[in-house]
Amino acid sequence: MPRKYKVTSSSGYTIVLADDDPDYLEATRLLLESEGHEVLCAESGHEALSLLRGSRAHLLLLDYFMPGMNGEEVVATLRTFNPYIQVILQTGYANERPPREMLRRLDIQGYYDKSEGPDRLLLWTDAGLKAASAVQRLYRSRQGLRFILDVTPCMHKLQPIADLAGGLLAQFASLLSAGDAFLAARPEGETARPPPVEVEGCVALVQEDSDLLLCAAKGSFTPGRTIAESLAPREHAEVSAAFERGEPVFGLASTILPLRVGELLVGVIFARAGAASPPDVELLKIFANQATVAIQNTQLYEMAALDPLTSVYARRFFERWILREIRAAFRSRQPLSMLLLDLDDLKGINDTRGHLAGDHALMAMGNILRQATRENDVVARYGGDEFVVLLPQTPADDAEVVGQRILSVLSETTVSLPDGALALRSSAGVSVLSAHTFSSDDLRRSLPPGYFQGVAQRLIREADAALYEAKRQGRARLCRGAPAGWDPLKG
Repeated sequence: MPRKYKVTSSSGYTIVLADDDPDYLEATRLLLESEGHEVLCAESGHEALSLLRGSRAHLLLLDYFMPGMNGEEVVATLRTFNPYIQVILQTGYANERPPREMLRRLDIQGYYDKSEGPDRLLLWTDAGLKAASAVQRLYRSRQGLRFILDVTPCMHKLQPIADLAGGLLAQFASLLSAGDAFLAARPEGETARPPPVEVEGCVALVQEDSDLLLCAAKGSFTPGRTIAESLAPREHAEVSAAFERGEPVFGLASTILPLRVGELLVGVIFARAGAASPPDVELLKIFANQATVAIQNTQLYEMAALDPLTSVYARRFFERWILREIRAAFRSRQPLSMLLLDLDDLKGINDTRGHLAGDHALMAMGNILRQATRENDVVARYGGDEFVVLLPQTPADDAEVVGQRILSVLSETTVSLPDGALALRSSAGVSVLSAHTFSSDDLRRSLPPGYFQGVAQRLIREADAALYEAKRQGRARLCRGAPAGWDPLKG
């Protein structure tokens, strides 16, 4: 009885069928398409190789004898550019070569005698496609692990939490090829490989008694909104439940990964994309662990290093960092300048406008300093109303230009308050540690204990003296102090 071919739904597999017999090629194509496979036909080895270079085929059904190149030659060439595709060799002549020897020597997965009929061919095809699926999963897992290893240094570098969240969102969506996704993280304080598809998602931070707040988002999600505002009720309930339990959810249509360090939940990642297989799930769990540690470390770093009111570095951080910059200036023979600024009449602002007005003035000062300096400059709050700016590789004249620019921006800045606008003014002192002129022999000597600490104290002292002079001359101005200088290197 002739076989009747009935096309089923797509299998998702692509097969390259290579045979120089047009009748066999057409009949076999119809048979395979009836199983839901996409079939690309070739009548020669060269044509088959061209198709294999230009498509993502899963299986090659290859005739042994064809004009121009035989099956062995096609396989040998194929393995030079694609070691993973599964190959089943077909023959119309029994016992041309011992099948086991052929399988081993050519690294192919099947050896089919055409005389055995279509059912046997479908059996070999199913076996080859199952092997192709397993190889694909292993390859994807290896690539996923390589991806995680590659992005891990970016996760753990020092950076603002919002930048970290945006990077994690892009990496997570890349692993899932997700279009809709967000990452929501729970902060401890008040601080809040490019993806292959356009990411729709977000990252959120939350205060202790509020809903998760999106802090990085693309697509249909919007930063600054809560997950309750961003998700449908059913999705919101699922995400909230997974977050509270601290357990991941891998559904067909969505993936929810709580970010957990021990018993502490720091956030949750959500994507409108399912994890396709157990290897995908394991990769996502590894990614979640890395992301959790990165977020927690960044939050702890910000809590320890940043002043909570002004969002510039705290004094403790500055006192450590200045020693690092002085050592760098010593090694590189580059100047290091310092600006010390004092917000004029903060006490009067507190007394007449209230301490909340004084806080707003300090916050504005911190914001202006961050905007007016370079990425490698260090801005810190040195005291109640004092701020310090370290300017690496900057001579005194350039430091004065930076200081004057800051004072100019401040003079044009007002803080809006319920009882009216508040004008800001500041005084500034600048000091410089010029490049040293020590000889190579001098540099080989051992430095005395506390050498760099002494240089740092002198740099601060000269900046403070210049600031005092600016105050004495009437405020809202900048003065330059005496050069700090390097202590002699004793033998």
